[in-house]
Amino acid sequence: MMSNEFNLTVAGRTISGINSALEIGNMLKEYGKNRIFFIMDAGIVNSGIGDKLTGKLKAAGIKVEQYSEIPREPGVPDVDLVAAKAKAYQPDAVVAVGGGSVLDIGKLLSVLIKTEKTVLELLDGTPVPEHSVFTVLIPTTAGTGSESTRNAIIAIPDRGTKAAVVNEKLLPDLVFLDPELTRSLPPGITATTGMDALCHAIECYISKKANDLNDILALDAIKRIALNLRKAFNNGDDVEARWNMLIASNFAGMCIALSGTNAVHAMSYPLGTVFHIPHGQANAMLLPSVMEFNLKADPAKTMAVAECFGFDKDSTEYSAEDYLSKELHQLLNDLEIITSLSVFNVTEEDIPSLIESAYQNRRLMDNNLINLTKEQIGSIYTKLLGEK
Repeated sequence: MMSNEFNLTVAGRTISGINSALEIGNMLKEYGKNRIFFIMDAGIVNSGIGDKLTGKLKAAGIKVEQYSEIPREPGVPDVDLVAAKAKAYQPDAVVAVGGGSVLDIGKLLSVLIKTEKTVLELLDGTPVPEHSVFTVLIPTTAGTGSESTRNAIIAIPDRGTKAAVVNEKLLPDLVFLDPELTRSLPPGITATTGMDALCHAIECYISKKANDLNDILALDAIKRIALNLRKAFNNGDDVEARWNMLIASNFAGMCIALSGTNAVHAMSYPLGTVFHIPHGQANAMLLPSVMEFNLKADPAKTMAVAECFGFDKDSTEYSAEDYLSKELHQLLNDLEIITSLSVFNVTEEDIPSLIESAYQNRRLMDNNLINLTKEQIGSIYTKLLGEK
């Protein structure tokens, strides 16, 4: 495939701006929506963001049904439950506010509410029904970029892994990128979600399916994250840093549609499903070690990524590869991100099943520049067992 060949469908409308989400009531009235199914997680309830936004909806004369029983790493049973609630309410629009898991469920509701098909059937390859319910996504983390992807990632507990529904019908109708809604994000979640966005951008940049548009967006996202993630972590009220992280996350999400993630995500999925390690945390731990293999495969792209982190070949004793490896490890240290799998109760006895689950995720592994063997995958997991 030529590098200038690509195929990208995006959200129907994306509005970026400080306090832009506060216009949700007026916007939905303009679209003729009067009956909203509003989903969020407990963190959004506790932050007051949920009340603020539902208040705007109700002030516009819109009926609202709220649902907030969504866990951090939702599985098929969780989606079945929320879908049943939504079907019973029969909304004319769904509003999903929160991190990637909430947004993914919002996207799934847009195709599930008016069908008898189940999410497990979709995960197993049943054709995705029509996008039948107007969907609004409002991210409150700068990480997954779910608002700009055609993917919905859901755990399948019975199988000990995660799987994806990937279809353009999942794309939302309206997106708000409002940095004010990310200001309440605690430093730890700011760090791990920001690292998730960085993983998306770097993995997509060195993906086998990378193309010109993907590379432009990915490098922009990488540079924004390199310049702003520490700022957002150290000062949550730095709105400019928060805004740059939201844009970076959104761009990196587009890259997922353009080229796709690979080995880091394949290896993180079983960590989330079996050990309930938050997705961004799992990706962050894995990124430097996986990149030690991948960075050898494309020196020019390694140089470009390293330059986003300040590399200057004329003023450093390091190679681009060594410099970037050092910077990624330093970033995890500065963000105080745990790097030991043992902390999450992973043991040496768990390694074989982790290897098998990651290796069998061919959708992602086959997109990796390096054909990682089971032995190489195992060496990464084993190394992380001993991290402090």
